[in-house]
Amino acid sequence: MNFYSIIVPVFFIIVVVIFLLLTRKRKPKAEKVDHHTRQERAVWAWTRVLSAEPGPVGLGGTVRVKMKLEVHLRGEEPYEAETLWLVDEEALDYVEVGKEVPVKVDPTAPQFIYPHGSWAKFVE
Repeated sequence: MNFYSIIVPVFFIIVVVIFLLLTRKRKPKAEKVDHHTRQERAVWAWTRVLSAEPGPVGLGGTVRVKMKLEVHLRGEEPYEAETLWLVDEEALDYVEVGKEVPVKVDPTAPQFIYPHGSWAKFVE
């Protein structure tokens, strides 16, 4: 076999592969969104506590409370969502079943429900 009959096809394949690699469309990276960004774009809403399961009192007098909420966003149908908040022990009566709680909700990710007030914090 001739030297050129081997080198030319190999060279051609390499050029095609390089061309394809350089011209392919790259997928944009998914935007990583932190809680600060979510809270900034969150809108006001209100919720009704459907269930609340407080855990033991932790450091700093806070309690992890797992809640099921009925969320009411302006212009939207109410929906149910579960969330986990760190609640000050003295403020546990704010999250009793049946209570209405003002919140902020990320409209692009409505499962992120942030309490309004310094008495509670959202837990991821």
